[in-house]
Amino acid sequence: MRKSIFFPSCLFLIIAFVPPVQAQDDGKSERFDDRFRIYLGGFFPDVNSEITINGSIVKPPPIDVENLLGIENTSSVLWGGAAWHISRRNSLEMEFFSLDRDGFINLIPDPIEVGDLIIESGSINTTFDISIGRLTYGFSVVRTDRMDIALKAGLHVADMSANLQLAGAVCDVSLGQMPPGCPGGQTPPGESEDITAPLPHFGGSFRYAITPTIGARFEVIGFAIELDNIDGSLVEIDADIAWYPWRHWGFGAGVRYFNVDVEAQGSELNGKFEFEYFGPAVYVVTTF
Repeated sequence: MRKSIFFPSCLFLIIAFVPPVQAQDDGKSERFDDRFRIYLGGFFPDVNSEITINGSIVKPPPIDVENLLGIENTSSVLWGGAAWHISRRNSLEMEFFSLDRDGFINLIPDPIEVGDLIIESGSINTTFDISIGRLTYGFSVVRTDRMDIALKAGLHVADMSANLQLAGAVCDVSLGQMPPGCPGGQTPPGESEDITAPLPHFGGSFRYAITPTIGARFEVIGFAIELDNIDGSLVEIDADIAWYPWRHWGFGAGVRYFNVDVEAQGSELNGKFEFEYFGPAVYVVTTF
């Protein structure tokens, strides 16, 4: 899996909680006291992902989804969320977005192993869908009129599914067929896997009112877990800055980095998903 090498140098500024227009120009942010915040906009990630679909006999190498299966590594999706400040020091926030992609590759250059199937020549039609939701509780350990430092804990739910439809010369290793000379099937065979993985996370955030109409946030959360037949990890880093030209309405922009790695042996998933994205987001935000 290719890793982004640019995000550490980019993620130093951040989300948007800005003071009201009518506030005095001392940086004081009444917006920290608004109970609700709702934001909606577009996210434009660069995506890198790998899947491994194990067979009953063999464990094939990972498949690079974007480079090998013809799926675009850039996309644009609708993205949004909401936050509720239960009290001065306690808050809940949630986010959700879904990324569904399709790909097609014809006349593959080298044999590809998928589960117990080996496609020696032909084509692969692929769908690769990811939906990610996040629910996070925050507790403010330091809170002033201009600054908020909070500890975070919550749950990511990642729903990932992949379907590969093969056509051409395909060997079934479970039947003793091996290349070269894979038979051409009358009915195109396929392999698919899906998993819904709830992964806990912990971290922290820093918010700061730069001026009465401009605010920023930086957040880092992550976790690793090994439970029964599931082994997973995640890292999320968000950085935003927002401008409120009106008391309850504003605009925000920032960057998002996310990496999830889930491996399992079982009936729901017999293989591995690794999914990483990094890119900018722009949105409209309202507070009340």
